[in-house]
Amino acid sequence: MTVGLVRYSPEEWFEYAEASHKLVFKEIRDPAMDRISFALLAYDSVGPIGYVTCRELDSESLYWQYGGAIEGRRGLPAVRGFDAFLEETRKQYKRITTLVENGNVSYLHLAMQKGFRIIGVRCFKGQVLVELFKEFENAIQV
Repeated sequence: MTVGLVRYSPEEWFEYAEASHKLVFKEIRDPAMDRISFALLAYDSVGPIGYVTCRELDSESLYWQYGGAIEGRRGLPAVRGFDAFLEETRKQYKRITTLVENGNVSYLHLAMQKGFRIIGVRCFKGQVLVELFKEFENAIQV
């Protein structure tokens, strides 16, 4: 099944941010708190799969800030969406960093399978976060 991506500017994403975050994380997050460079939404013929908000750190490095799969789209659709996010990122950047809650074992497992490596651990508001890093071996430069 083909996965498509929609890229949103910060202003465009503002309209969808709160609802998207709630669908994935089951909590409300004020979209006015976001400081992103852009957001990506993955979809297929069934509908939306998930999203990732992205913050450019420099011309070669991207931070995946928030994101995940929508309930009911986890499993294979989420893996395909994740692969689409990776491929889109690889087109413009050489590396990705992200933070993942240490209890999110399925996401940590997926990220490790896709070449992310642990480079640190952080604590934020009582939550342990694993810092992940991926460098693309053959980054495409457009």
